Amino acid sequence: MIRGDLWRYVPKGSPRERTVLIVSADGVNDSTRRWVYGMEVVSDDPQDILSTHLPDGRWINGTSLTRLWRGWLTEYLGRIDPDTQEAVDAMVRGALDL
Repeated sequence: MIRGDLWRYVPKGSPRERTVLIVSADGVNDSTRRWVYGMEVVSDDPQDILSTHLPDGRWINGTSLTRLWRGWLTEYLGRIDPDTQEAVDAMVRGALDL
């Protein structure tokens, strides 16, 4: 698992399944930590400056930054391209004033 990966996220006991983008540093992703950080991928434009458009028409919702339990990441769905990763990185830096 590396930064920029897209995964299906299915929390145990919840009917809500979603697609998420891994945004935590690869040092965190490669560790034995039980959690990684991610953002939700949504179908509709969140209408927020903290969002990034994906080439397939979906959106990364920058206001959805959260911890994700590794055990609930159930299916690898691919990865975003370098230009989109750059846009996501800029969005995260802006959101966190880094």
